Amino acid sequence: MALQITPTWTRDLMGNSAKKRIQLKEEHIQYLLELPESGMGYQIVDVTLRDGQQLKNRIVLNSQFLLLEDPESIDPKLIEKIELRKK
Repeated sequence: MALQITPTWTRDLMGNSAKKRIQLKEEHIQYLLELPESGMGYQIVDVTLRDGQQLKNRIVLNSQFLLLEDPESIDPKLIEKIELRKK
């Protein structure tokens, strides 16, 4: 399965601003599929990158697509860890 590196644009859950979405690596998709959804079709997660940078309170759609704020841009290969946001 090839990774989608070029981000696509989508609207957030409230239909507000455009957001970029990137497809996660297969290992992260499989991990998220085992976890409960935060709402119908999405999970709220914290993402840790290899350089230690953290992206908090982010939305992943269908356990597969991470939504990014404009102008954020990350390569999915740089994601070290994804954790379900604790309520």
